[in-house]
Amino acid sequence: MAAFSFLFYTHITLKIRFAIAVSILCLGYLALEYYNGRAQMADFRVYYDAANALLKGDTVYGQAFGVSSGFYKYSPFACIPFIPLALLPYSTASVLYFVLITATIIFFSFRVSNYLSHRWNISAHTLIAPIVTGIFLIDHLERELHLGNVNLFLLVLLFESYFALRSHMNYKAGILYGLVLLFKPHFVLIFPYLLWKRKIKAIASTIISVGIGILLPTILVGWKTNEYLLAQWFTAMGDHNIALQYSPNTLYGLLNSLLPDAIAGKWMIAAVLSIVALAFVAFMIRNDAKDNTRWSGEIRYTEYFLLIALVPNLVHTDTEHFLWTWPMLALSIHHVIYRKDSSRKIRLILLSLAFIPFALNSPDLVGTRLQALFDEGGIGIANLLILAASIWDVSNEKNID
Repeated sequence: MAAFSFLFYTHITLKIRFAIAVSILCLGYLALEYYNGRAQMADFRVYYDAANALLKGDTVYGQAFGVSSGFYKYSPFACIPFIPLALLPYSTASVLYFVLITATIIFFSFRVSNYLSHRWNISAHTLIAPIVTGIFLIDHLERELHLGNVNLFLLVLLFESYFALRSHMNYKAGILYGLVLLFKPHFVLIFPYLLWKRKIKAIASTIISVGIGILLPTILVGWKTNEYLLAQWFTAMGDHNIALQYSPNTLYGLLNSLLPDAIAGKWMIAAVLSIVALAFVAFMIRNDAKDNTRWSGEIRYTEYFLLIALVPNLVHTDTEHFLWTWPMLALSIHHVIYRKDSSRKIRLILLSLAFIPFALNSPDLVGTRLQALFDEGGIGIANLLILAASIWDVSNEKNID
């Protein structure tokens, strides 16, 4: 009993030390941002100013907030969670938001690591895996702190939605998923997966929660104004997008860069989506067969988070959205560290190739020329290598999840 108590105490102490270390690093980074005059949090400024505009009846869409590119392009509902911060002075609100992101980084590091440690019977008494994962994600976490975006919060909601689905709390899962869609409709890619898995209650809950979210701003601005805001939201989303075949980190953009101009075109979007869909269905059927089940309704970790990680490779987004690969990256890193099987070298090679463009995408580290190369396709390729390593893990698993 005494030995167990010692291990438990050591485990808790390690987590506290990890939390303190991350807090010091993040707050130190904030101090450097202020010292160098870079503490802009440009994305948070957009949310903050848009929430103020909604409250005051000013223009929400079509004007730049903070910086020239700071256009609000999210649903009217997405302003509402920022209203409490919008009531505070910006200097106070931005620091509070920075602290909230820092706390979420610590929380999610533990959340993912604890799940993988428990699910794959890996020792949870060390924090090597979350530390290595954090190093791998350092560029994306730095961008999240610098810009003040919502990508990490959306990933947490999707992770909790996954847990709710696994626990058969389908209504809760649908509400959480609906909240995510109100911020980033990109995640509609998960919808066909839920249909395939016959999660009808979760789908119904998602539709209802999105409907409520669309109507909720009516309480603040009235019916006609909300209709107008919704129309502007759809326009803003259309203005943000470009022809997908020219989006450099998407599968279409990567393929387009390899083909002659005479061959490349819009046709590849439908072709690539069809191939990805068929490959994903084959992946699910293979998992069912390996589990000796057929058309399983179980929501599997590797299937669910593979879809989430693929979003930046399938839709036009900024490079910081590759943060959504975190759960799949953590899976491979856990296996590399704790599983010394015959496929370990393959995982190491794939992750090593992905590390440089994925983790070191900073002009201060690699120079502006190489960073531009990473931004224009390098990160997209690195993400695919990470996912390949994760899928390789699944192919060597006895128990599919």
